[in-house]
Amino acid sequence: MKKIMFAALAVCLFITVAPAPSRAVEIGFGINGMYDIWLPAFKKLHTGETCGLIGKEIKSDDDGSLMLGPELGFYTEEWKVNFAVHFGVTRNALSYSSLVWDITVWHFIPGLPFNPYIAIGDEDTRRYDADIKIAKRLNNYFNLNFGARFNYGTGEGSQFRLYPLAGPWLNLGGDEYHFWQVGPEVGIGFNYTVKGFTVFLDVNGLINGGNNYLERRLIRPGLWPFLIPFEYETDLLGFGFDTDIGVNYYIEPAHMLIGIGFRWVGVVCASLSDDGSVLDLTHDDGWISGEWDHFYGFTFNVGFRF
Repeated sequence: MKKIMFAALAVCLFITVAPAPSRAVEIGFGINGMYDIWLPAFKKLHTGETCGLIGKEIKSDDDGSLMLGPELGFYTEEWKVNFAVHFGVTRNALSYSSLVWDITVWHFIPGLPFNPYIAIGDEDTRRYDADIKIAKRLNNYFNLNFGARFNYGTGEGSQFRLYPLAGPWLNLGGDEYHFWQVGPEVGIGFNYTVKGFTVFLDVNGLINGGNNYLERRLIRPGLWPFLIPFEYETDLLGFGFDTDIGVNYYIEPAHMLIGIGFRWVGVVCASLSDDGSVLDLTHDDGWISGEWDHFYGFTFNVGFRF
């Protein structure tokens, strides 16, 4: 229900603020892409740093992904309306190691040591993004920007646990998870055009609502943590910025527009509710408050305008 409500709000925002059609309208379409680095807010939960007893990251590495998708725009002298969708062609990869000492219900079953462990894991996430951007011309150089953005990530991972104080005691686990955000944004845009080149800069503020979910299964002790997994779910509110800078070049004889740029989105999260696993006795409720979700990288687009 919450997902449907947030999506409906985004659609209502567009319907409310979208400009009426003008007599002179240009239509543009093409392909846009991005090579991104994503530093997700949920990283702290996956590495074990949300443990209230001991949870400390030792090392982590984040690898970027390639995203591609269609783009559609409507342009008049006073308005610009742009729809863009990105699909993760490749996945964002996270690898990590951390020192964790937690207490769970499964510790009271003989065979699981009450000792700290070293967690070594990896996660692969496929990301999907959608943007509605509307710009109202203020003068030759500045626009008033507003619109909405949506992003969704889903993935799976694995974790290896080594208990150095308990001899050669090992454990293995698997993760399935998702994370999504949606909300409006508003800001100011600058553009300067000369001889077919347009330099642009957009600075927007945003508010997001979202949800984070993780299901983790372990194979020991006695397969109980596999049959009854750890489940963590958090509803969140985010505040942040969405900025991009770049240059477009319009080849008039071919009606072709090509461009490159750089985009950076940052959202700081606040916990609205935290439904931690009842099996995890040392989980830190409200852990996502103050965590940043960063998404940045180089953008490119190729399209036509008529």
